[in-house]
Amino acid sequence: MFSIKRLAVILGMISAVGMVAFAQQPAQAPAQEGLRRERMERRERHREGRGERMKMRGHRERGLALRELNLSDAQREQIRAITQRRLEVTKTQREELAKLREKRVEGTFAAADEARARALREEIGAAMEGIRLESEGVLTAEQKARLEQLKIERKAKREERQAERKVRHEQRLKDRQNRLNKNLF
Repeated sequence: MFSIKRLAVILGMISAVGMVAFAQQPAQAPAQEGLRRERMERRERHREGRGERMKMRGHRERGLALRELNLSDAQREQIRAITQRRLEVTKTQREELAKLREKRVEGTFAAADEARARALREEIGAAMEGIRLESEGVLTAEQKARLEQLKIERKAKREERQAERKVRHEQRLKDRQNRLNKNLF
């Protein structure tokens, strides 16, 4: 059968393999931590990018609406100057907000930073509202009426998309519940 020598060799091999496997475990933990941090950063960049895309969609819609108003060259220049002036005013706030976003990604974001970010967003939002109001002052009465009509149309389309999303979401929930029920029984 087995000799004591063979048994000792087999036990030695098993313990050597076990020690190697055990010694590698701590080295994997920092790697997993790095992967987790990388995933969190990627997710944060995606969220920020989504926010930027959503903002750009709003700018694009505004641009499309302004195109449909048949602005004169003088009106375009006035609106461009208004926008440029307001953006210059908020440049420092936007830069500070970008630094706060970086702190959030790094994980050093505090409650005071959250409050400051909220205040900065409100300041920037007020400036953007100022652009809208000041730009509308450049429009003629017919252009203002057409702009209001376009706003109503956009709002109706947005509500329609939200209703469709809600129906799809509810359908997914029902499907998920049905799958769970099938798996239980």
